[in-house]
Amino acid sequence: MVLQSALAVSPKLPVSRAAALLLPRMSGAGPLVASRPLVAALGSHRFSARAMPEYALTQSIIPILSVIGLCLFFSVPTAIKSLMPAVTEADIKARKLTRRVFTSLMLGVVVSLWIFSGTWGFLAVFAGMAAVAQLEYYRMALQNGIYPTWKLGTIGSLIMYAAAASHRPAVRDAIFPLTGTITIIYLLLRQERKTPPTTMSDVSTTFMGIYYFGYMPSFWIRLRALGPMAPGTLFSLFPRVSALAGPLVHRVTTSGADKVSVGAGVEWWTMLSQVAAAVAPDDNGHRDGKTQLIKVSPKKTWEGFIGGCVAAMAVSATGASLMGWPLPLFTGGFYGLMCAVMALIGDLTVSLLKRSAQVKDTGSLLPGHGGLLDRLDSYLLVAAPAYFFVKVLLPLTVGWAS
Repeated sequence: MVLQSALAVSPKLPVSRAAALLLPRMSGAGPLVASRPLVAALGSHRFSARAMPEYALTQSIIPILSVIGLCLFFSVPTAIKSLMPAVTEADIKARKLTRRVFTSLMLGVVVSLWIFSGTWGFLAVFAGMAAVAQLEYYRMALQNGIYPTWKLGTIGSLIMYAAAASHRPAVRDAIFPLTGTITIIYLLLRQERKTPPTTMSDVSTTFMGIYYFGYMPSFWIRLRALGPMAPGTLFSLFPRVSALAGPLVHRVTTSGADKVSVGAGVEWWTMLSQVAAAVAPDDNGHRDGKTQLIKVSPKKTWEGFIGGCVAAMAVSATGASLMGWPLPLFTGGFYGLMCAVMALIGDLTVSLLKRSAQVKDTGSLLPGHGGLLDRLDSYLLVAAPAYFFVKVLLPLTVGWAS
């Protein structure tokens, strides 16, 4: 009766949409009921985009597009200011700060477009960066008299990245042990003129590179591939723009469900929380922090770590609420805290490796910033727990909360 009344008021409203709007009111459960289809689909083997509530699609996409638009908008005046001549020391400092802001804005746009470029577009750029970081790690080992099989290790990691984009679990799960088996056989039989006999350090360093730079980061691709939305979902949010954009733009934006996926949205909010966790210590740790966190990285403080965790939790809770997660303050807050802790562990692990290798930076690819590994260390260990949280733990919260 109630559903018939709703349809009578708005005949054009789909039955599924009317039911989704009325169920929370009838049961008194609020947004938890609306989020159950999304969470149930996340826990299934084949994610169905139709199970995601329409309001969650809209609310999670609009902020992302808004951030990209604001970054582009504010990049124009900052670019002009960064090119203005500087006379005094104050002007020079202001120009440096303006350039840093401009760089951050453009990075925000580039990374956002990269995440929403599709699984294979994301994979191509990701594989290139991860391979460079892995080679920097192997180069540090070679400089310290360790001889890993760096070529085979890097190739194995690239294969793992490609397998992570597959929708066949058997393919994804088989590559890591197969890579390990082939690698150990090669190390046992290795006969190279300039390479001494294989040692325990050679074996452990090779496998550390495969695990740390291949297997663990590959979960970013698994997370990115979760839940492709139905074709045209994004453009259906802007029907007027769709009518004016022309057939070419419309075809590009509606051609693939893979461009804008549920996993891409989760990954965008996850990376944003990591950026917040990295920026917060600059205000809370380096300036005011006095309590050293760990000897491996003397500049890190407890004050900075706590500030980073709070920032990550706030961003993740916001994203969880917009994406329709159940109990968003709890699930989003815990998710942000988990990712912030894993990011710190990744950062400290690379710091430990650099200290062991007696180097300040992992490379010189980025002038003034060291190697690419110095910039990516906080992201290496985040993806795996993030993936399993979204895929396994998040569906369980519905049954726990109901």
